[in-house]
Amino acid sequence: MSADPAPVRKPEDAPLVEAMLHLLDGKTGQQVTLGEFVDGMGSRGFGFVLIVFGLLAAISLPGVGSLMGGPLILFALQLMGGLKRPWVPGFLARRSISADNAKKTIERGHRWLKKIEIFAKPRVSWLTEGLIQRLVGLFCLLLSAVILMPGPFTNNPPGMAITLLGFALAERDGILMLIALAASVVAFVLGLSAFIAVAIALWVWASGYF
Repeated sequence: MSADPAPVRKPEDAPLVEAMLHLLDGKTGQQVTLGEFVDGMGSRGFGFVLIVFGLLAAISLPGVGSLMGGPLILFALQLMGGLKRPWVPGFLARRSISADNAKKTIERGHRWLKKIEIFAKPRVSWLTEGLIQRLVGLFCLLLSAVILMPGPFTNNPPGMAITLLGFALAERDGILMLIALAASVVAFVLGLSAFIAVAIALWVWASGYF
């Protein structure tokens, strides 16, 4: 007798990268919108948007990365308000990219994203729910404010910390959540200190002309 086929996992139950690739199956040659991605992530939507915009803030050029602070503040406020799924404004939800390019990008990043996925798994899930989600929203709000500030290290550390918070939410991993919250404190201090240092240096430089 042949063995029963393995059950197909829903996108919400699969590892995050696998879930994203699953959403792109059958869309070869088509466009996919951010709204479709968020809807497809279901209850993991907040984790997904934090990862996307957190990564963009961390790896983009300083001026471009700072632009990610606006959407991140929006999602942070929604988390603080207790929303179960993110609301994406129409102008963002309608933004589309080639499904083929999106799949290639995800597959290129799969190697190092997989390292996080190997560690991340559903455990101590209560540390990713309820009041903790509101706390995540507060941390993201503070980190997003730093991302909006000009200066070195105001984008990269906060962006990576938000990405970790997103993974913890998406994978319902309470242990990773504790690590991400600790990383968020460090990132906030680094980013704010960098901004203050730049502000002082500019003040000293400008004071020489008065």
